[in-house]
Amino acid sequence: MCPSYLGKVGAQLFGVVNKDGRVQFITPLAVTEDFIEQNENLEQRFRFTGKCVEKGCAQWNNEESKCSLSKKVQNLDLNKDKELSFCPIRSQCRWFSQDGKKACFSCNEITRNMEELLISKVV
Repeated sequence: MCPSYLGKVGAQLFGVVNKDGRVQFITPLAVTEDFIEQNENLEQRFRFTGKCVEKGCAQWNNEESKCSLSKKVQNLDLNKDKELSFCPIRSQCRWFSQDGKKACFSCNEITRNMEELLISKVV
């Protein structure tokens, strides 16, 4: 599962961004048209997951056959928790399967909007 999926019908909502900017993970819920119509700025307010599309994604590194975004997120200078927080998708998460718990420490501080900024600065 991709922990950085688009907010669209068929995705699963698995996190809500709190006022402090950190993501509160929840048991995944299916995203419906009604949800999309009732909410604005989806990727700034929520985290979504869906099937990793591998080579169909701009973040896929063909040479290493893995997601490049996981390492970029790890390179951020964010508060690193010493213990992993609850994550409902960890057992299926692309980032965790590639990089283990190192990929998890900053995950609850990442929104898709932030990732777009990160991509332009790191690439």
